[in-house]
Amino acid sequence: MLTFAKKNWHLLAVLTIALQGLIYLAIGQSIQGEPFYNYFWIDTKIPFITWFVIPYVIWMPILYLGFIYIGLKNKPLFWKTIITYNAAVMVCNVIFILFPTYVPRPEIINNDLLSYAVTLVYSNDEPLNCLPSVHVLTSYILLITMNRHKLLTFKWRIVFSVILWSIIFSTIFIKQHALIDLIAGIALGEVVYRAVHYYANRVQQRKHLDNAKVLSS
Repeated sequence: MLTFAKKNWHLLAVLTIALQGLIYLAIGQSIQGEPFYNYFWIDTKIPFITWFVIPYVIWMPILYLGFIYIGLKNKPLFWKTIITYNAAVMVCNVIFILFPTYVPRPEIINNDLLSYAVTLVYSNDEPLNCLPSVHVLTSYILLITMNRHKLLTFKWRIVFSVILWSIIFSTIFIKQHALIDLIAGIALGEVVYRAVHYYANRVQQRKHLDNAKVLSS
């Protein structure tokens, strides 16, 4: 156990997920003035589907499990991914402060279990700070990392992709977000992922060049 802890101390970095969550809550409680309404005509055409609450609520366990798995499989990639996650969420935090948004929610009239679950989600998460969707952003970062670096077998990449895309689309089908929030989350995730990996690769290339110069001198 002690050996495992020494070898995998870097996994403690997943605690930044909880830290970012606390920051998100603090920002939501400190909103001043009227937030912007970002619900459009196309959002009224998207149906309200209660069973999507299931992938929506498994987002956090999947996020932790995904990051821990990456940390156990590929330590350098883990650091790139955790940096990507935190950088992207911090961009979101700045947007939430400067441009707070909200979306309207439907009235829950049914008494079935899934409807009750949606009600619980609504009661624990205000419809504020929606653009970009952090659910979408972080799920997309995990999705592209797992697939582009082939950390799972093809079969399990398919399974994981279905789960993560279900989480992404759940945000609009249980009316937690508007379509523009989803699109913005994916776009931001892609941009930050590419920026972090580009910079990390440049640093690695410089190290290789410096090592080559030392060996040839």
